[in-house]
Amino acid sequence: MAGSNGIKGGYWLSKQANVFPPERIPTSYFTHLFYAFVGVNATNGKLIISKSQEIKNFMTKVHNGHKKAILSIGGPRSTTENPSTAISVVASDPTKRAAFINSTIDEAQRYGFDGLDLAWEFPETQVDMDHMATLFEEWRSRVDDRQAELLLTASVYFATEIPRGSQSITYPADSINLNLDFVNLILYDYTPTTAAHAQFHANQAYTGSGDRGITSWSNAGVPANKLVMGIPFFGKKWTLLDENDNGIGAPVVSYDGVVPYNQIPGASNGTYDSSTISQYLAYETSWYGYDGKHSITEKIHTAKRGNLVGGYFVYALGDEDSQGHTLSKAASDAWDN
Repeated sequence: MAGSNGIKGGYWLSKQANVFPPERIPTSYFTHLFYAFVGVNATNGKLIISKSQEIKNFMTKVHNGHKKAILSIGGPRSTTENPSTAISVVASDPTKRAAFINSTIDEAQRYGFDGLDLAWEFPETQVDMDHMATLFEEWRSRVDDRQAELLLTASVYFATEIPRGSQSITYPADSINLNLDFVNLILYDYTPTTAAHAQFHANQAYTGSGDRGITSWSNAGVPANKLVMGIPFFGKKWTLLDENDNGIGAPVVSYDGVVPYNQIPGASNGTYDSSTISQYLAYETSWYGYDGKHSITEKIHTAKRGNLVGGYFVYALGDEDSQGHTLSKAASDAWDN
């Protein structure tokens, strides 16, 4: 469970190890740190572990800081692969599902992890969701049978329903509530236009937002202490049509992609928008929407004071300013005060 003091989570990305090695993780600002990600073999259901020494280095850093280490499985799709494909195949087959479950427990115990996180981003069909429910039930049962004392968590879409064409598919909230210790809500990547992609309050009726996502999960019966709000350490960049029309929702020529916070020029001086609880920065025709120190602080204060969540997680550690860790500190301070 999230516990009385709550979750202060952070995802460390293996793919960033060459520029942000485990030794640089600011453990003092966190309670739970996620090693992200390892894949799944669709043929036999077992985890694909290819960086043993890197995992050991991660574990040494996290446990020396007296924090919880969680192994995250899957992750977002890239231009070359979609980890969800293998997870879907494995979850649908009872034999592979059992092999997967045993493999996760075996690897967690081999390296000394304190928990396991399924980052299935995202299921494609309602059948996938049904298989997910079964997977969580069997996972919890097997962990208990083996007396493994492992936390079980999952990273999920911001709301309980995922649009799929003209239909929507729905998460198995009952199974999640019964079998997982907490869920990480991906409260970002909402909007394709110049807007706050991680906004806590929506300024338009049809866009996603943090409060709408949290409410969705609460209405589905998952209690606040199991809901962990996601905060991105990256922004989105656009090219404006007119540099003089540069507020939230301004017209654009193009979307230019994801930009880590540490690569947004002058990010610390961006404009704070109180209506969405977000920040943005406009420089000539370049426009960045992101979360900075101010918006992170207000977002966490709003959620905690309203007893909406049991903690937060940040994604990803290597994307902030790696010297002062300004964003990690701001989030930690906001949760504690």
